Amino acid sequence: MARAARERSEQERATRLVVDCVRLDAGSVDHIEVNDQCILDEPGIQGALVVDGVVHLEVVVRAAGGSLVADGRVVGVWAAECRRCLEDVRGPLEASLHEVFEWEATEGETWPISDHRIDLAPAAREAAVLALPLAPLCSEDCAGPVPDRFPTGPAAVDYTAGGGV
Repeated sequence: MARAARERSEQERATRLVVDCVRLDAGSVDHIEVNDQCILDEPGIQGALVVDGVVHLEVVVRAAGGSLVADGRVVGVWAAECRRCLEDVRGPLEASLHEVFEWEATEGETWPISDHRIDLAPAAREAAVLALPLAPLCSEDCAGPVPDRFPTGPAAVDYTAGGGV
């Protein structure tokens, strides 16, 4: 029982990236640099995902009035199926992160500050998922699995023979 609780606690820590901002709130530092990785909770969308759910964050957190602002980037690798040939394809994932954290967060606009701490993982997940490709290709000239039966390029139309639109 204790082992299961310990494993759950370790997994929760991996899916969270909590930054203690007491020094920012007290004014003893003007920023906190975060250079760490986290495992995303729900790392993808239908058809594409972040490989192993792991992203790396390079973020600077600053105080801005009664709020905290996190600016930086989220980096990882995405995996999906090519929309034409259905082969596995991977690519680099890089997304900007510009988020505001407030004591009384506004749903859908800002993130919460709790006990002088912020969790960057949910904001990182949102940025990473929004950067996933919607219709990935293994290459721009991918012909698909059966190019003779199902061409992927624009259909040739013969306008001279009266067959046009």
